[in-house]
Amino acid sequence: MTITQNIQSIRAHIPAQVTLVCVSKFQPVEAIREAYEAGERHFGESRVQELQRKQPLLPDDIHWHFIGHLQTNKVRDLIRLRPYLIQSVDSVRLLQTIQEEAAKQGIVQNVLLELHVAKEETKTGFTPDELSAVSRQLSAYPNINILGIMTMATNTDDETEIRRCFNEAKELLSSFSFHLSTLSMGMSDDYRIAIECGSTMVRIGSSIFGERDNLQSPISNLQCQKIRAVFFDQDGVLYNSMPYHAEAWAWAMTKHGLPYTALDTYRNEGRTSTSVIRELHQRMYGTPATQELIETIYKDKTAYFNEKTGGFPGTIPGVREVLQYLHHSGIECWVVTGSGQPDLINALNKIFDNVFKGIISSFDVKYGKPNPEPYLKAWERSGWNKEECYVVENAPLGVRAAKAAGLFTIAVNTGILPDEELAAEHPDIIFHSMDELLQWLKNQRL
Repeated sequence: MTITQNIQSIRAHIPAQVTLVCVSKFQPVEAIREAYEAGERHFGESRVQELQRKQPLLPDDIHWHFIGHLQTNKVRDLIRLRPYLIQSVDSVRLLQTIQEEAAKQGIVQNVLLELHVAKEETKTGFTPDELSAVSRQLSAYPNINILGIMTMATNTDDETEIRRCFNEAKELLSSFSFHLSTLSMGMSDDYRIAIECGSTMVRIGSSIFGERDNLQSPISNLQCQKIRAVFFDQDGVLYNSMPYHAEAWAWAMTKHGLPYTALDTYRNEGRTSTSVIRELHQRMYGTPATQELIETIYKDKTAYFNEKTGGFPGTIPGVREVLQYLHHSGIECWVVTGSGQPDLINALNKIFDNVFKGIISSFDVKYGKPNPEPYLKAWERSGWNKEECYVVENAPLGVRAAKAAGLFTIAVNTGILPDEELAAEHPDIIFHSMDELLQWLKNQRL
């Protein structure tokens, strides 16, 4: 069936007063446009970077819903996109950050408070008691318009448990002394039950757009061999640093007459700064950059990065849990990075509780990624067989380096590049968050 036919079939089971949000995350623009032509106007995305890429390519009258886990350091960029509704506000800290940023930008932002009623620790959100406490402090958020609640049921085939989750959300919404109109619950597998329980908004993806292929599926059935060591890239995998690196590189390069964008940073991630500057200067001016210019640009970039981050950019959500799971399973964790910033490299073990067996940085190799040397050096030092060593990367050039080294390569797309650019380098599997990676690892019964 086509996307249009799928929508028509689903619409037959949705009352007119229930809003259908087409979950378009990870879907190509062409698929969203087909759903738009079929009459849909509400679409759900889960990553700020992906929404930034898609929004300019699609009609202005689309109501964008943000439905994924939202990091506080992404709030400013998301608010700038003026989403119709942020559905996944799961903490007081996030609520406060949205208030501050909405006030700065002079808008009132619509949100839903995410309620945790499922019997799964991996799901996020307020408990009923926490939600009630927030409802008594609404005056603290003048730039936020709380429309209602969003929740997800326990991932189970037990219809009784699913109904329990949905009914608890409905009862909590009804208990508030003020009127909230929106109850967002129900997805492809359970939206009919959700509507029976009072849902006013359903979020449906796979039943509209179809399942993604295995390479881009969140959890693949691919089974791995016995893992002895995992080699982690640093920026964009351990540190949530790539947005700051992108901004800093764009500023420093442009300052010295070398036009450079955030996308350029992501596409060159893993390469040494010297090689990037030399190549760009050669292309622009027909001569290689001098060593003095290279050092000046890198110094300016580092100073800008440190000013924006205070020297520490924070960590990628969920990566600590991945590292701890591997560490407690007796699997070695290594770092393989093209970074040359000593402060960040030296802080790795302190920040991540001494889980790393070894670190390979730009100081240890002659050639950076996409040359396989960094990963080959890590493999050699580990002492394990190649089939026992795995790589976690977020960048196309990093994936290319790992595959050239002959290692099983897991790509976790944490940046602004489309999946297609990672897939072009042929990783063995692609995930979209560390939570997805952790779930897959647990399925391997390490």
